[in-house]
Amino acid sequence: MNKIFIYAIILIFFGACSDPWDDRYQTGNDSDKALVQLLENDPELTDFAELLRTSGVAAEITGNKSYTIWAPTNTALQALPASIRNNSEALKSFVRNHIGFLESFSSEATEPLRIKMLNGKTNTFDGNSFQSSNASVNLTTKDILAKNGVIHKVNGILEPKENIWEIMQQEASNATNSYILNMLDINPITNVSTNYFQTEIVDLSNEDSVYTYIMLTDAAFENFKEELKVYYKDTLPEGEILKAYTLGVAKDLALKGAQYDELPSKLLSVDSVEVYFDQANVVEQINASNGVIYVMDKFDFKLSDKIPNIIIEGEDFDAVSGSRDRVSIRPRSWASGGRDVLVRGHGTASFHLTYHVPNANSVKYNVYWRAVNDDYIPRDNEQRIAINEVTNGTFGYQWVVRNTFEEVFVGEYEVDSYGNLKLLLTSASVTNNDWNTMVLDYIRLEPVFE
Repeated sequence: MNKIFIYAIILIFFGACSDPWDDRYQTGNDSDKALVQLLENDPELTDFAELLRTSGVAAEITGNKSYTIWAPTNTALQALPASIRNNSEALKSFVRNHIGFLESFSSEATEPLRIKMLNGKTNTFDGNSFQSSNASVNLTTKDILAKNGVIHKVNGILEPKENIWEIMQQEASNATNSYILNMLDINPITNVSTNYFQTEIVDLSNEDSVYTYIMLTDAAFENFKEELKVYYKDTLPEGEILKAYTLGVAKDLALKGAQYDELPSKLLSVDSVEVYFDQANVVEQINASNGVIYVMDKFDFKLSDKIPNIIIEGEDFDAVSGSRDRVSIRPRSWASGGRDVLVRGHGTASFHLTYHVPNANSVKYNVYWRAVNDDYIPRDNEQRIAINEVTNGTFGYQWVVRNTFEEVFVGEYEVDSYGNLKLLLTSASVTNNDWNTMVLDYIRLEPVFE
């Protein structure tokens, strides 16, 4: 009797855990019918079936491929605007916006799924609702099986929206959009142009991710540009714009994720810079298929975020003035990055390591170093930093005091033009190996905003 009882429990368990696809092969089940046929036979979905036929999309979902349809009911479709219903291209995009590639069952959406739709957009499915941008409709009936996919009935419609990049192109007269759309690299051989905002910052036409984009009013954008211009001084001819400046201006106008309601006061740009967001500065909100655009009349930021510190690790030198045999990269638990560099026994006056620093802004920098003599020699040693040439005397020699782990102020240096800077860590100008040792954990350049 115990065995019979156990077998009965097992049979009940397996019956309760049947997969939706198991029903496909039961005699008389509607799952042997195609998606379009099921829609036409359902009295709640006949209007959507008609739109499928009218738009020509019905022919796209035949064959061996599988699809998922989030089908608006006849009642829901009463809200479809005439501007979509009477426009063939708009209607086709609308219908495709409710059909996804492959099968998506409600039981699989334990976490929200990003679904690629036939119109190229990406919508979200969480098992109970279906979402496009900030719009959402609820499922009234789930997991209706067909031989080439699955149908969910929904109680509303999702009008397809244009993505952020498409909206920027439509609003090209706006100064912010015009500036970004004209960030072009032109191949001198093929004469083909590419937009380096899209390739080097973020592609705002990408439908697989969501973003928040700040579109400043013309006056706000001009003020924003002028505030940054002084930090990108260059020697280009009049009328030519430094690429680094355009990137510096534009890179933090695109933010991570789509923020629609109750925005926090600080957001992260795609470049991981903290951006201050004041709802009071919002002039207009535009929802796009891959995020949201905020038109704003002011852009708040900290200069220390836009013009950051520059850290040069001691072990990341680019050149050595003499033999590398005398240069040791040491693992140290207390060091930045876990390593520092030690140079000793080289027998050369003014032996130096060269560091090429790219993208230094045109600003005054406070220069610091961390150089730790952790008893590698039983005395203090002298060293200095030279700028661009080893003979440069901007900074004098400083003592590296034994067992001092604190950062040390070296001096100030004004960078005249944006671009590359060369620093040379230089030993004492003596050949005596007892006195020409040098060591470096890192150099830090801190911009000074006056």
